[in-house]
Amino acid sequence: MERSHGKNATPGTRKAPANTLTRGHKKKARTRRQLLDAALRIYARAGVGGLALNTLDDGTLYNDFRSREQVLEAVGLELAVQLSEQILTVSEAEESGAERLSIAVRTFTNKARTDPDWTRVLITVIRYAEGMRSALATYLRADLQAGRRQGDFHYAHEEMALSMVISATLGAMNLLVEEGEVERADRIAAEMVLQALGVPPGDARRIAGLPLPGEGG
Repeated sequence: MERSHGKNATPGTRKAPANTLTRGHKKKARTRRQLLDAALRIYARAGVGGLALNTLDDGTLYNDFRSREQVLEAVGLELAVQLSEQILTVSEAEESGAERLSIAVRTFTNKARTDPDWTRVLITVIRYAEGMRSALATYLRADLQAGRRQGDFHYAHEEMALSMVISATLGAMNLLVEEGEVERADRIAAEMVLQALGVPPGDARRIAGLPLPGEGG
C-alpha cells in the first residue's frame, strides 16, 4: 500500500465542535451545564441506575430535562464527546488518517469492556440523538479525509463511510456488552473497519495491531 508520509502527509487537523452559543443563551447554557455536571457525578458514583430526575432537581430541572431519557441523552453525548476529545489528544500528532481511525475504533471498543453501563447508554440514545451522531462524525470525518488523501482509504461516499464506521464500532461494542469478552476485540474491529475502507488485509492487520498511545511497544 502506498503511503504518503513526510512532507506530503497531512498532520492531524481535527478540532472539537465549535462553541457557537450567543450571549443570550449563555445563562441557560450555564444552568444546563450545572445540571449535566451533577448528572455526570451521579453517573460516576452510581451508574446509569442513579440517573433519576429527583436526584437532579434543583427547581430548574424541568426547564432543561423533562424526562430520564433526556438526561441519558445529554449524559451520553457529553461522555461520547469527552472520549472523542481524549482520543484526539493522544492521536493528533499521528499523521496517518488510517492509524488515527484505528485508534478511535479501538478506544471506543475497549470502552465497552471497561464501562458497559456507559456503552449501553451510548447505544440506546445514539439511535435518536442527532447531536451525538453529529459530534462523533465531526471527529471521524477528518481522519477519513486524511486517509483518502494519503492513498489508504478508497470509498465511494463520505457520509456512507462515516455511517459504516460508526455502525461497525457500535456493533462491536454491543457484542462485548451482550455476549462478553472477545479476545482482541478492539484489534479485530479496527482491522475489519480498515479493510472495509479499502486498506489491504495485511496493512489493516498491521495498523490495527500497533500499540495504542500510552501502551508502549
